[in-house]
Amino acid sequence: MSPVSRKRKPARKKKKPQVGLHSKGKVKYICLACDTTEEIPLDVVRNFDAMDDGDPTVPPQFQCEACGGAMYPEYYKGVHGYEYRISDVKNETG
Repeated sequence: MSPVSRKRKPARKKKKPQVGLHSKGKVKYICLACDTTEEIPLDVVRNFDAMDDGDPTVPPQFQCEACGGAMYPEYYKGVHGYEYRISDVKNETG
């Protein structure tokens, strides 16, 4: 059989977008100091995650506009496969 007459492999299926606690492509961040919540677009969070050269076990973090404290995602599965939950941090600190 010549290489030209071989059948092609079926195309791989695309991965489905993340679902769960994401509402319409946003990640809910909660301030660790004052409990203020903010929804940040998923593509913004992913871009920060992909560009970050630091520790992959730490999620992309933002600063609270209300008090300046650190914000942590309620739930986010990062581009490197790590899952981050606010309950993990709240249980450690509180």
